[in-house]
Amino acid sequence: MTDRERGSNLVRRYFMQLTQGCGRKGCPNRYCFSCADGPGQLDRTAAALRSLELAQGAVHHLCDEEPPFLHIELVQELVADAMRTGKLGLLTKEVSSVFSNADALNRSFLQSDAERETLAKALHVEVEETHGLETAAIGEAYCEMLRLQSAEVLGALMNATESLLCKLQLAQLAQPTVVSDGTQLRQFVILLLNPLLLEPQYHKQVLLPLLSLIEKLPPPIADRLSSWWSLLPTRQMEQMVAVCQQFLTVRLCHTQRIDDAVIAATRVLGQLYDANEAAMAVGRRKPSEALDYRRFYNDAINLEVNLKEDYRRWKSARGEFSFCDHPFVLEPASKSRVLMYDATAQMTHEFEGAILRSLFVGATSPYLVIKVRRSHLISDTLLQMGLHKEDLKKPLKVQFVGEDGIDEGGIQKEFFQLIFAKIFDVSYGMFVYDDESRFFWFNRASLENEREFELIGMILGAAIYNGVVLDARFPHIVYKKLMGQPVGLDDLAIAFPLLARSFQQLLDMQSDDDIDSLGLVMQVSFEQWGEQKTFDLVLNGGNVAVTLANRDEYVRLYVQYLLDDSIARQFGSFQRGFHLVCGGECLQLFRWEELELLICGSPVLDFEAFERVAQYDDGFSREHPTVRLMWEVIHALSFEMKKRFLFFCTGSDRVPIKGLGNLNFVISRNGTDEERLPSAHTCFNHLLLPEYKSKEKLKDQLLKAIVDTEGFHII
Repeated sequence: MTDRERGSNLVRRYFMQLTQGCGRKGCPNRYCFSCADGPGQLDRTAAALRSLELAQGAVHHLCDEEPPFLHIELVQELVADAMRTGKLGLLTKEVSSVFSNADALNRSFLQSDAERETLAKALHVEVEETHGLETAAIGEAYCEMLRLQSAEVLGALMNATESLLCKLQLAQLAQPTVVSDGTQLRQFVILLLNPLLLEPQYHKQVLLPLLSLIEKLPPPIADRLSSWWSLLPTRQMEQMVAVCQQFLTVRLCHTQRIDDAVIAATRVLGQLYDANEAAMAVGRRKPSEALDYRRFYNDAINLEVNLKEDYRRWKSARGEFSFCDHPFVLEPASKSRVLMYDATAQMTHEFEGAILRSLFVGATSPYLVIKVRRSHLISDTLLQMGLHKEDLKKPLKVQFVGEDGIDEGGIQKEFFQLIFAKIFDVSYGMFVYDDESRFFWFNRASLENEREFELIGMILGAAIYNGVVLDARFPHIVYKKLMGQPVGLDDLAIAFPLLARSFQQLLDMQSDDDIDSLGLVMQVSFEQWGEQKTFDLVLNGGNVAVTLANRDEYVRLYVQYLLDDSIARQFGSFQRGFHLVCGGECLQLFRWEELELLICGSPVLDFEAFERVAQYDDGFSREHPTVRLMWEVIHALSFEMKKRFLFFCTGSDRVPIKGLGNLNFVISRNGTDEERLPSAHTCFNHLLLPEYKSKEKLKDQLLKAIVDTEGFHII
């Protein structure tokens, strides 16, 4: 063919493409009539001139020379045709050719420019930051293919995917960076949304290489993919998380070891976790709309992995893989165990150091021994803990002056309860109580010195290190601030709901007249010791009226004053004391929600689980009539009375982080005298129960015992 003939052929092909199109719905080629963003309807003269211009170009844009691609209309049409005729050839051919070709897959399911701009505006991002994919159409396309219930079609889909991944892996061996720009990332989004990846039969040949390829993406490209994931609907994010979670669970349970596949899945799951967190951080999703962080906990990891060995790997200097570097997969109970391993390691170090020092400088206790008078509880504790700050990570032993008894845990529990009963007494002046939220908050007008607030932080940390849960009625803000998280109006709504509602009403007002009627100025007014005080939120704030223009700043500064500035001295000391005991790497494993759970225990009183784990002694058994009567009585009690029973038996009405199902609890027969009240060894969670014959007698005696119990208990 001569050059003239080739040129003429090019012009003719372009003319047909510009006037009739290639026939593929949603064609992305801008020089094709079938493209939504294409040239549109051209008259024959304009089409001829444009064809001549394109034919003379150095680069050509002919549809039949470009790889195939898929869009939802084409998939629907092919599926409908297959269902109508019973012939699957066209569909399997199209699916095979697209899913085995990286260029073709990256060009599939693309949004039009207008759709991409609309998405960018809705998400408040630049157009270039979006993935450009019709993600809903991707899910719909998979559903259409699954609807056929055809092994031939699904086999073609998965075989083609496997072929593509093999090519990408071979390319990666030759050149580590198989993805050089963002457009080539689209294939990973499309592939990971395949619901068939939930089937274990596709794990080894398809899902494993896919996860391995994603894990090995260079950091800038991986960050871009994670950013794209943060733009996806929550439902699709949830599906991808489920795929990774199931793979992790099946792999761990099958191999019983941490191999490259487990590591790859964990790291990809981490990218999804970061994407989920990023979507909330920038306000793209409200917390209620995002995936709950607990969805990232993995049961197999928490149940099957040796966490003590994992902690060793984490602390080793050899850079070994450890789940502690990926704490989003660990439940609070597992993190608590890691914290205890760390506490034991540090306490052992302190213990051994104390023994060694005693050989040279005299006897030194391997414990942190606190001797306190009940009448001077705060001052004695403050003095002794202040003098022994280097011993705060030793095991704690408490002795009340003038009282006999060895601290096996029960005295320690009582000590913590009494301390918190004292500091939470409003008349003591360290904290104030909000009747609506039923939380305690730092008293900005407190006259107590900083050492006392530091002591409370140290006590909180010591309770964690000694495995004691506390009834610390702080709002969640305290735990967020302890973990260095910012707080704002949403947090105020939980801690101080009445004030937050007032602020929201102000923000909802539509005119300056409405706001002027409130008479607000950029100033905080409050009463302190019977005297009216003010604090300027801006320079000369008493003379600056709150208006429609500055109300957002007013609310922001007011909230900042309440939650940060006004209590900076008190909270700063409290935080310093807490981190003096608990600061370090292990604390960073926890989210603030989990830290609250670690300190205060689980809010769930699962007495069914408590019954299941109970052990029996001295003639009692699970089937003994008195035992069965006792559990009938306990299950029928009110929530508050169940808490009192728990306090009576264990010395605390708080549930450990692992729940009542993980508490050691023993019930022993204590004679046959029905006039004797039940008693308990709270140090050992041991209930001594006389052998009552009737349910009425048992209930009467048990209630007398638990109601008369003394101790710290806030209703």
